[in-house]
Amino acid sequence: MSPPESPVCTACSLDDQDDEDVNFSREYALTIIATTMFTFALLLEIWHIQPIVARLLFIGATIIAGREIIPRGLKGAARLHLDINFLMTFAAIAAIIIDAPAEGALVMLLFSIAELLEAKANYRVKTELASIAALQPNDVTIRKDGMEYPVPIDEVNVGEIITVRPGERVGLDGIVIEGTTQINEAPITGESVPVPKGPGDSVYAGTINQAGFIVVRVTKVSKDTVLSRIIELVEEAQKNKSRTESMVSRFSHKYTPIVVVASILLAVFSFLTGATAQQAVYRGLTLLVTSCPCAFAIAIPVSMVSSITGFAKGGVLVKGSKHIETLSRVSVAAFDKTGTLTEGRLQVGSICIHSNVDDAEILGVAASLEQKSEHPIAKALLEAAERRGIPLSDVDEFKVHPGMGITGAISGKVHRAGNLKLLSAEKVRIEIDDGHNCGDGSLVYVFSGDEHLGTISLSDVARRDSRSVVKQLHKMGIRTIMLTGDNQKIAEQVAAELGIQEVRAGLMPEDKVKAVEELAREGTVMMLGDGINDAPALARADVSVAMGAISSDAAIEAADVALMKDDISAVPRLITKAKKTMSVIRHNVAFALGAKGIVAVLAVIGIAPLWFAIAAGDMGVTFGVVANALRLAGKE
Repeated sequence: MSPPESPVCTACSLDDQDDEDVNFSREYALTIIATTMFTFALLLEIWHIQPIVARLLFIGATIIAGREIIPRGLKGAARLHLDINFLMTFAAIAAIIIDAPAEGALVMLLFSIAELLEAKANYRVKTELASIAALQPNDVTIRKDGMEYPVPIDEVNVGEIITVRPGERVGLDGIVIEGTTQINEAPITGESVPVPKGPGDSVYAGTINQAGFIVVRVTKVSKDTVLSRIIELVEEAQKNKSRTESMVSRFSHKYTPIVVVASILLAVFSFLTGATAQQAVYRGLTLLVTSCPCAFAIAIPVSMVSSITGFAKGGVLVKGSKHIETLSRVSVAAFDKTGTLTEGRLQVGSICIHSNVDDAEILGVAASLEQKSEHPIAKALLEAAERRGIPLSDVDEFKVHPGMGITGAISGKVHRAGNLKLLSAEKVRIEIDDGHNCGDGSLVYVFSGDEHLGTISLSDVARRDSRSVVKQLHKMGIRTIMLTGDNQKIAEQVAAELGIQEVRAGLMPEDKVKAVEELAREGTVMMLGDGINDAPALARADVSVAMGAISSDAAIEAADVALMKDDISAVPRLITKAKKTMSVIRHNVAFALGAKGIVAVLAVIGIAPLWFAIAAGDMGVTFGVVANALRLAGKE
């Protein structure tokens, strides 16, 4: 058994899944045939009937069981690449030569069963991922020219109209334009509580329409849907090995030649100390078979892939096993504030007037400047202006100042809306107490030229679960810190409410990067943000987590881990499962090495026979490792 690559979902299409079914069934049938031949030959040997027939049946069972192992072993030997297949091939052939065909056949048969167990584990993981792929229906119902008819999803373009009836799965990502319903988004977010949907709301491929009839305008073709991206990223994640996984893979390649030499030395030593040639070779072969690193080699890949698949089923995308390993070591959690610890839905509170205009004009100027921005402050200003029916003005020379605010020309005159940093950068003077006490929230200073029109106060609300999450992280021994561009007073208020241990406020994007770099010198840093505004800091952190990725392709791309649902309570569970995954791996490796070590000692002193070495030291250990690893494939 060659050290396995992480299983990759080649079974994500129905045709590929059928091929997997056929291949596994064929391998299983051939193993049954080899087992039957071996059993019949063993009975002939026990009853001392037809010894030549028994010998031929043993050899036949060896060939059938080793139908793939023997060719791989011989090819490896020809290239001087002594892998696990070579070990088993050499042991089986040598056993036949020293007149122990039954044990040679049993070695190959048990090893092939161990390979079948590994294949079954990989097959189950592929099946789990294929079940995710199967959530997207093959056809959707198109509405065109007053008619409705089914069309394969691959032939549907952006902008086309589809209909979804109660009980049907949504075929493609889109926007509801007619009807209301309840959608079960569990296949994407892991949350089984139905989500109400109506005109203007987004729906996603693979989710289930549980109630009303809806009409949807398609926004993404089939290969670009959120579901397709989940499958693609999980497949890529399975190729992205952790440091431990890579180390074990390298060790396995160097380990085999050492085992071969040790087995030869044991045979020579046994012969020189009085054993017969046959006994000496037999003892060397037993050590060779015992030392096969199969279970050790698969202990990490199967565990990691099972864990990644389990995460995906729960609405969490982990882009590689190395990120699971990093998450398990996190000692510092750095949070963005707005949209991460808080709901990110700012509301306009008070408006303080510092000129001869009224509050409606102040809000109108700020909203007009912000109408091209996607920042949470911009959305709050625009919503407030819309509620009050305030018309927006055209803005020329529009310019965004990241972390500071907006400037633009209205009716040919420069206007500004932003924080004190913007005023400082623009060299605009403001009195020290002029507007600074306008409420307790984020303050937006609105200027027309150099005239301070007024100050708008906006407030945000902490997420319901934020305090509980922070408390759980502290129980894990993880230090918490808030990194925000907001002012110190507001940041400290939110931090005190949630129990955050440290606050760094008034940070520009580059300041957040520096803060993460500084924290990284003290421990392993996990950064949580929205995946867009905090992209530089997310990229610099040891592991980054983006929330609410279902609504943002950029969030999915930006982070190492993407939470499809906008739910901060998933963070402690994420770390807990990462720790559990690494614990399972440690247990698997310890079990594999310990069991093999015991059997190896028995082999060296001549107690363990060949069949016991492979049954207990390889097949049994492989079965235990695989069974333990597959527990991680379940959703938590």
